[in-house]
Amino acid sequence: MCNLIANRKSRFLLLALWGLAFVSAAAPEAKTARKQIYQQAVASAAADIKRTAMLKKWEGYHSKINVFIPTEASRFTRCARPLTVAMPVSNRPDLSRLRYDIRCEGAEGWEVNVTVKPDIYLPILVARSTLARGKLLAASDVTIKKKNITGLRDGIIVNPDDAIGLTVKKRIRDMQPISPSMLDQPLMVERGQQVVMLAMQDGVQARMIGVAMKKGRKGDIIKVKNLTSERTVSAVVEGQGLVHMQLAAGQ
Repeated sequence: MCNLIANRKSRFLLLALWGLAFVSAAAPEAKTARKQIYQQAVASAAADIKRTAMLKKWEGYHSKINVFIPTEASRFTRCARPLTVAMPVSNRPDLSRLRYDIRCEGAEGWEVNVTVKPDIYLPILVARSTLARGKLLAASDVTIKKKNITGLRDGIIVNPDDAIGLTVKKRIRDMQPISPSMLDQPLMVERGQQVVMLAMQDGVQARMIGVAMKKGRKGDIIKVKNLTSERTVSAVVEGQGLVHMQLAAGQ
């Protein structure tokens, strides 16, 4: 279904195409330069969306491709050659606003800059109900819904396993898409807590007791005081009350 919204006084003409069904070799031959430009813009945007979907392993997506063509294109002569297309170097590397320089080569050729703003619908993770800050995310807290992801600047999550067990950093509304920036690893170590310190030297693992000098999540580097040697060393948080020393024991 192709929806056309025209405004003679405006600079641009908006063309909307649902899905990618019309982007195929079987598309009817364009009778005008504007139609050629439209078909080329849709094909280029569809290819870029498909490439991104494959790279990010999106499943079950569909798109609505909105093409903005300058009104000056109505004065162009239909191109007898295949059009060439390029993306400006300054174009943003995301799909929210794509720009293409479309050109007809030849003595009576022309060039036009076209803007494409696709709407991309993808099943993503959303909150099943309002989630308070500090909540440890459980499977019952989330669900999968198809949403338009084009305007979601903070990223998306498509696999619930990538979110379950993490801590909510700020309040998330009912049915709000969940982004990685909204979640954090749960605290594994509290400041002042006694922890098990693991150290490896010459292939031998040693265990000691220490005190964490600051709180930390998995993967954080924190300072830990070794209660045996009274030395303070750096250690990587590995689990609940468990850290791995970055320096060998005794150093």
